Amino acid sequence: MPRLTTIASLLTAGQTLAFSTVTVPSNISRAVLRPDAYGYSIEPSSLSPYLQSTIASTVLKTIADIIGTLFVPDLDAPSVAEPNDTTVEVLKIRDDWFRGWTEYFPPGTDFIYTLNLRNESHAWVNAMQEAAAAMEALGESLALFELGNEIDHYINKGWRDDSWGTSEYTRQWKRLTGQILASEFYKQASHQPLFQAAVFADPPWVPDQHDEIDDFDIINATKAGLVDPEIIKGYAVHLYPQSTCDEVRRARLSLDLLSNHQVVWTNVSQFIPQQEAAEKARAPLILGETNSASCSGQSGISDTFGAALWTTDYVLTAASMGIEQVYFHLGHQSEYSAFTPLAYEYEGESLTAGVRANVYSHLFLAHVLATKDNKPQQISALPSANASDFSGYAIFGEGKHKHKHLGLEKLVFIDMGVWNASVGLSNPSTLSATDSTSVSPGHRPTRDVRVQTSWPSGTKLQFIRLQGPGTNAKSEVDVSGVSLDLESGEPVGKIRKEKAVVRHGGAVEVSLRQAEAILIQLA
Repeated sequence: MPRLTTIASLLTAGQTLAFSTVTVPSNISRAVLRPDAYGYSIEPSSLSPYLQSTIASTVLKTIADIIGTLFVPDLDAPSVAEPNDTTVEVLKIRDDWFRGWTEYFPPGTDFIYTLNLRNESHAWVNAMQEAAAAMEALGESLALFELGNEIDHYINKGWRDDSWGTSEYTRQWKRLTGQILASEFYKQASHQPLFQAAVFADPPWVPDQHDEIDDFDIINATKAGLVDPEIIKGYAVHLYPQSTCDEVRRARLSLDLLSNHQVVWTNVSQFIPQQEAAEKARAPLILGETNSASCSGQSGISDTFGAALWTTDYVLTAASMGIEQVYFHLGHQSEYSAFTPLAYEYEGESLTAGVRANVYSHLFLAHVLATKDNKPQQISALPSANASDFSGYAIFGEGKHKHKHLGLEKLVFIDMGVWNASVGLSNPSTLSATDSTSVSPGHRPTRDVRVQTSWPSGTKLQFIRLQGPGTNAKSEVDVSGVSLDLESGEPVGKIRKEKAVVRHGGAVEVSLRQAEAILIQLA
């Protein structure tokens, strides 16, 4: 039997070295790792500001050039937002609002569009008009429709009465999808988008993030009949591990808590029963909207290098559990946004447009997910790299070396230990009031990792690092020497791939600084 847990952690007070021994069991369970495992969800009122700036297009193109596939923006946005562009009650759009999306985003970008489920009167006339306009304008770029957003909050918002639950929702969902499928605009279209169902907001195990008492989850919805693998291509849920929505939850916000693998695992694992219910219904479960903290995040936490390490671990943890896609929410004035399109005034400060430290997780993950010709990959979380400050993943595929079965191609290790730096603490697109003043004492610790692999000795390897000054850094972050210009998002520098070889018996040795991630891949 393979040994599953062999971690030796020797770091104590006064020492600057940790050592971890990791094995890759031959019989480890695997999950699908999609090349589009992560994407972006854009706040409705924010799409127009993003389209007024080149920064999103620039950043997405840089990542697309690495990965060979593209992100899937989830767009349900207005042309006119009432009462204002940050607190939206009414969304008003015109047919021509859709124009320009396919020109702005990189070629090959897919869109998921959320239709209006709130207004059920007059035979869903708003939703039908939206569907027709979106299909005509977006064509083959329109991958899926969603029906409504966070529909488990509809009672609390006053949009449905107390009878609203999975049974009534399923009835209305089937009625509206039936109308779309039977419509002339749909039947005559050369490309016919299918549907993503559910779109539930409340996490199963976090009662204080539930806005109302209801039975909305994937288990109950599928039991109520929300099952149709011919047209349902995914079930969406939302997840925010922390929140700024009220003072009680805001007081609990912590960068140290965010940068903790065991907390990541606990947050994601609550959806395992939901994932199993979705799989039984023959469609994947996806995290359709997520980020570090609900209600737009918190500067000093959401826009730091620690958030970049969290994002990296979060996406890979979710994928290893069978949650195939994760969409990170963007708002043009949201503190958790990886990049902001326009300058704005916020809390008495003038913030510039630009990229933030958390965007580097996406740049690093592009290398992790990249695969030649979209060949299949699988991922496993490594049991012997599973601590609060350390996680590891094995990725299997064909790569450059053809196997009868998918073979080990890549390894990813993330040191999530908190190390607070004295440099890189400011970023003109973030609040200066939240620049860290905490500095870790002494020298930055290093973790030596020894991995036992199936690779033959002498096999050539490449290392790519996600690195920054420290957990609290807002700038001076890079991926093996490649950074993004703070204002334009343009890539700066050339990637430096460290070279190594597999040692005797399949051993791979690498050093990892505290608060750093590394990709080890076949050269």
